[in-house]
Amino acid sequence: MKFEPQKRAHSPQFVEARRKSRPVGAVELASESKNSKLSYGRRFQAACCGELQKRLVVLIVLIPLLLFFSATSLKAADITIKPRIATSWKTDDNFFKAETGERKVDTYLVQPGIDLGFETPRTKVLLNYTLNAYYYDDRDTVPSGQLKANDDDYVGHTVVFNSRYRAFDRLLIGLDDSYNKTRDSANSDRLSNATDRDKYEVNRLTPSFFYDFGAKFTAGLRYRNTTIDYSKNDNEDSIEHRGMFDLIYNFTRKTSLDLEYQHWKKDYDKTTSDYTSDQIQMIFKKQFNYIEIKAGGGYHERDFDDPTLNSIDTMAYTISVRAQNPPAPETRPRSYLELSSELNFNDQGVADSYYKAHRFSVDAGHIFLEKLKLDVGGYYQNSDYERTTGLTPEGTTEFRDDDTYFISGSIGYIFADYLTLSVSANYEDRNSNLSGYDYDNKSVMATLDFGYDIGRR
Repeated sequence: MKFEPQKRAHSPQFVEARRKSRPVGAVELASESKNSKLSYGRRFQAACCGELQKRLVVLIVLIPLLLFFSATSLKAADITIKPRIATSWKTDDNFFKAETGERKVDTYLVQPGIDLGFETPRTKVLLNYTLNAYYYDDRDTVPSGQLKANDDDYVGHTVVFNSRYRAFDRLLIGLDDSYNKTRDSANSDRLSNATDRDKYEVNRLTPSFFYDFGAKFTAGLRYRNTTIDYSKNDNEDSIEHRGMFDLIYNFTRKTSLDLEYQHWKKDYDKTTSDYTSDQIQMIFKKQFNYIEIKAGGGYHERDFDDPTLNSIDTMAYTISVRAQNPPAPETRPRSYLELSSELNFNDQGVADSYYKAHRFSVDAGHIFLEKLKLDVGGYYQNSDYERTTGLTPEGTTEFRDDDTYFISGSIGYIFADYLTLSVSANYEDRNSNLSGYDYDNKSVMATLDFGYDIGRR
């Protein structure tokens, strides 16, 4: 069964570094008429949180039970039950990523969680939950008129649910859902260039169907519903519907060519224009023994409901090469190296702030002497804005154009399979042609990570 297990949760700061150095995933669909937008918008703010909570209850309780009991033999099941906890301390030189008035802040993070898994020859279910308790402390005197860092203290949640069911030999059914309550803007858009720290909830629900037409052809149909709901009423919530269709030709078991079409609509509940996007790509994948190659390219067009806004379009591509030992599908290799490059629009664009994001990234790691784990990574992203303008330091008006660099290094000691201590250092720098958007931030983080699998194998 082709299904990659969810990797063990890391501290959000480490996840932030990793997500910024990976190719953008598939884009998504919507076809909601403008006539229904107003009625939906009026009920959206009041209903969003309740809808998210109800959806989580369904996923956490009903769906796993249905899939569990569909298994033909409980005795043959591979069960995972892994409680875990991570504690971290981090210090930032420029916590709020400001051009002037930098503030040093310490972060204390406690993350208890649990991984649950169930697998039979026809069914696979994974559920990961992490509670993220953030506590902040100013290292310097807080300037007059500014809020203390600990005013942002909060308890967030991360829930990831994945399931696959082989209904019969040719049909694979999937259901995935992810929920985050966070202040990290990267969770709303993986190509995000934002630095705000407003708290919000984001939920993505994705059912999927893949049907094999013989040994060579596979057709796939996926739908994704994404809701973003901010805690503050003055922020702009949104909902997005995406549809994805794949027609895959399998040259061999490890080589394929995928014609992927995506159509999606994003609705905002206030002044930002709603939009519709269409994207088509041809994606080639090849798995060698230790190396995996992915190369795709196509066209992306976005049309706005506001008649005063012109359509935007771009070539879209993603290229990645990953080498690891032991080879895939091993999720915790002893050595790995990944290079990637991509180009596409950002998805979340409040106040119509859309840009072409061009990213180049590298990640590498190795475990020395079975105990010492070293990871390094980084990325460069250019964000070329379509409409956002401002004043340059020279006083001229130009379209905004940002260059962002991120470098991260981590060293850890593996005391046992269930206990790791790591220390990481990060540097982030953004250079903008407009005044007010530059910043640089240096940070150091220490993490103690514990997780023990008590499930039956």
